[in-house]
Amino acid sequence: MMKKLLAFILCANLMTAAFAQSVFTVSPSMDNGNELMLLGESMSQNHAWVAGTDQMAGIPMIWNVATGDVTMFLYMDSIYVETYWEVMPMTGSFHSINNNGVAVGGLKNAAYVSHPIMATADGNLTYLYYNVDEDTTGGSEAYGISEDGSTIIGFHFDAQWRTNACVWTENGTVRTDLPWPTQEQMGFPVEYVSARWVSSNGNVILGYAQDDNTGAWVAVTWSKVNGEWVVNPFCSNYYQTKYYTEEGELIIPGNNPYFDFEPVALSANGDWVSLNVLARHDPSDWDNIPLNQAARYNISTNTFQVVNFNEGYTELRMFGIADNGTAVGRLTGEMDFETWDQPVDAVVWASNGTSLHRISEMYADDEYCAGMTASALSFITADASYIMGYASNANMEQTTFVVALRPIPADAGIENVEAEISLYPNPATTRMAINSDEMIRSISILDIKGQMIRTQNVDASQAVLDVQDLANGMYLLSIVTDNGRIVKKVAVTR
Repeated sequence: MMKKLLAFILCANLMTAAFAQSVFTVSPSMDNGNELMLLGESMSQNHAWVAGTDQMAGIPMIWNVATGDVTMFLYMDSIYVETYWEVMPMTGSFHSINNNGVAVGGLKNAAYVSHPIMATADGNLTYLYYNVDEDTTGGSEAYGISEDGSTIIGFHFDAQWRTNACVWTENGTVRTDLPWPTQEQMGFPVEYVSARWVSSNGNVILGYAQDDNTGAWVAVTWSKVNGEWVVNPFCSNYYQTKYYTEEGELIIPGNNPYFDFEPVALSANGDWVSLNVLARHDPSDWDNIPLNQAARYNISTNTFQVVNFNEGYTELRMFGIADNGTAVGRLTGEMDFETWDQPVDAVVWASNGTSLHRISEMYADDEYCAGMTASALSFITADASYIMGYASNANMEQTTFVVALRPIPADAGIENVEAEISLYPNPATTRMAINSDEMIRSISILDIKGQMIRTQNVDASQAVLDVQDLANGMYLLSIVTDNGRIVKKVAVTR
C-alpha cells in the first residue's frame, strides 16, 4: 500500500544563473550563491524537468528548468544515530522523470535500507510498494518510469543482496518480478538480475544479468508480448564468459569477442542500447589488457557499433542515447600524477557512426562552456534536440546544465569510429568479396534472427566468403576489425 511520507519539502525560488553570452540553462549552484551542488541523473523528454540529487546533502531533487525552482525532498528518519545526530535524514536520488514531472528513485535510511519512491514537483512524495517482511532487511529502488506513469521498473533485493528485476503498476501499488534469464539463454550461470531503463511506452525494459563466473553485468532486455514479459538475451552472440576449474585452469568455452557487455542506457523508442564493452584478450597478460570501449546496439535491426579511442584516454562511456542512435557521454583522459589533473570531456557520438565531438568545441563561443574544467553528458532527448549534463568550474563546484544540441560538425571529430568495408556482390550467389581499410580479424554469418551459423578467422584486410551452402534469404555479417565490430546485412539469391 502507498504511504505518504511525512516529508520536509524544501522548495525555493532558486533562479538559474545568468550568462550574457550563454545558451546553457544552468541549475542553481554554489557558484551563484546557493548552498547547492545539483547532479542531474535524468531529464524529461520535453526538457522541462531534471531529476537527480543534491550532492552536498545526498537529497533527492527535481529542478524546473524554465523557472529555476528546485524542490528537494528531505525525510528525517526515526532511527537513532548516536554518532552525530539524534535523527538522520534519509539520503537518495531520483533516477528518472517523465514529461509530467513525476520522478522515481530510492531513499536510504540510517540503516542503509533502500525504499522505492515516486514524487511530483509540487512536493508530493510517496513510497512504492515494498514487502515489509523482506525488503526492510534488503531494499528496493525504482529506476525508470514510462511517459504515462503506468509502468515503473527497478529491482528489489534481500539481506544477501540477491536482486530481482521488477515492475510496479497501478500507481506503484503492485509489484511483479520480471522473468529470470536462464543459463541456457545467457550462456552463463546467472547470479543477480536488475532492471534500469524503460522505453517511453513502457513496452521495452533494459537491465542486466550478472555472470556468476565473472561478476560482469551483461545486458538483457524484456519486451511485452501479448501482455507478458519475455526475455531477450540479445548479447548471446557477443559476450564471452570464462571460469576457472577446481585445479585453477582458465576455461574460455566459446569464441565471442567481448568479456564485458554492460548496459548503460536505452533510447525512448526502445530500439537503441548504449553499452560498455571490453574486447576479448588474454586474461593472463596484464600488460596488454585493452581499454573498455563504448558501443551501441540496435535491437530492431541487430546492428552493433563500437567506438575506439586513442591511448591518450582511459575511458569512454555513453550515458544517454536518442531514438536515432546519437549518444552522449564522457571521455576521460589520463591522470597527470604531478598536478593530479585529469581531463574529463563531454562528448557526442553522431548517429551516422563516423565521429565523436567534444561539446567544448561545439560551443567554443559560449561563455559558460569556456569556463568548464570538466564536463559530462548524461541524457539526450528522444529527438536528439536537447542534452543534459554537468560541469565543474575552477573551484571544482559542479553544476547541472541543459542546452539545445547544435548541429554536429561534419569533420572527422576526435576519432574515426568504424572501418570502411565494402561487400561485392550483394546479393551474392556463391561467393562474396569483403574489403576493409583495416585488418579484419574474423567474419561471422548469422541468420536474420541473430543466430550464429559459422565463423571464420581472417587476419587480413580482404576476404572471400563462401555462401553457396546458404539458402536464399537475408543474413547478417558480423565483421570484427582492429577498430571494433561492424554488422552488415547481406542477401543470398540464386
